[in-house]
Amino acid sequence: MDDLVTHTELPAGTAPDAVAAVFEATRTEPHNFAECQRAMLPVHEVLAQISGKWTILVVRALSDGPKRFSELKRQIDGVSQKMLTATLRDLEKDGFVSRKVTPSIPPRVDYALTEMGQELQEPLKVIGNWAHANRHRVEEARERFAEREEEAKRLAW
Repeated sequence: MDDLVTHTELPAGTAPDAVAAVFEATRTEPHNFAECQRAMLPVHEVLAQISGKWTILVVRALSDGPKRFSELKRQIDGVSQKMLTATLRDLEKDGFVSRKVTPSIPPRVDYALTEMGQELQEPLKVIGNWAHANRHRVEEARERFAEREEEAKRLAW
């Protein structure tokens, strides 16, 4: 049992607000770095999955409907067959993508976003818009950093 949360049995049919209130009331704050790491592990794992370069492109490619593997490969510039296979498998495992096999010769395999995959599109869009709007600031910061590094190297010799 997770030592950060006390599990409480609730009667069937308990209203969602009541469930949330019990959950919040029973959650304890982490008291040290190890507890904080343990509490953040699920968040870290999900963010690592959804922030992957290929994940974002696959979710985008599937946003307008189901696609076959070959369609995805053509649409996602630069992805290898191995990386696309691994990304699709991870997204399926985590519940963002469904895989439907239609028996035929050769078998037809279609990939589609699940409800959770559809929900993921909005936060990815917000982050993408933020990145697009702020890329010049990132580029400027990188240039300033490179200039400081060059100056430090010059002064070190």
